[in-house]
Amino acid sequence: MLSEFENIERSSGAEKAADLRKALHFLLRRQFVFAGDPRTGTVYNMLMDGRFRDVVDGFFDSCGYRVHRDPEAQWAGIVAMDEDVPLPRMKLDGTIVMLVLAANWQQEVNVGAVEDRAVVVATLNDLFDRYREMAQHGGGGAISAARFRDILREAAQRSLVEIGDFDDEQQDCEIRIRPMIKLISGGDALQRLERYVRSEEARFPQPAGHEA
Repeated sequence: MLSEFENIERSSGAEKAADLRKALHFLLRRQFVFAGDPRTGTVYNMLMDGRFRDVVDGFFDSCGYRVHRDPEAQWAGIVAMDEDVPLPRMKLDGTIVMLVLAANWQQEVNVGAVEDRAVVVATLNDLFDRYREMAQHGGGGAISAARFRDILREAAQRSLVEIGDFDDEQQDCEIRIRPMIKLISGGDALQRLERYVRSEEARFPQPAGHEA
C-alpha cells in the first residue's frame, strides 16, 4: 500500500496523495461521506475519482470493509464484511431507532416524497412518536426523548442524518434522513421492526381486556 501512495505522489502530486489519506481517515472515523455537507467536497471527490478507486477499495478491503458509492445520490461509505471488523457499535435502542429512520425513509421514497439526493425530510417529534408507538405496542419501555436525540446526534456524526436547528417554541426540529440509512439497516427495515414488536409482545403479554 505504501508503494501505491508513492506512485500517486509521483503521478498526481503530493497534494493529491495527502487528500487521499485524508479521505481514507475520514471514512474510518465517520463511515459515510455525503457530498452536501460543508467541507466534504474534497473527501467525496477523492473517493469517487476513478484514478484512485483501486487504491481506496484495496485499502478498505485489507481492513475488512467494502466500499459503497452512489454517484446519483452523491455519497460514499464503508460497511464491514465481517461482524468482527470494528465499526460504530449500537446498543439495542440505537439499532431500533435506526430501523425507525430507515422504515420512515423507505415509506416516503415509495410515495415519491423525496428531495434531491434521495433525502427524506421528517421532524424529531414525528419520528419520536413513531418510535414510542412501536415500543408501546411491543410492551417494552420506550427510551426518553433526550436519549432519542442523543442517538440521532450519533447518526449525524456518521452522516446518516442532518439535524436542523431546534425550535424552542415548537420544541421540534427538522431531521433530514439520507439514503445511506438503507445500507446499514438492510432493505427490510419495516419487516424487522414488526418482528421486533412481535417478539416484545411475546415477552410482555398485555393483560386481558387491555387496549393498545
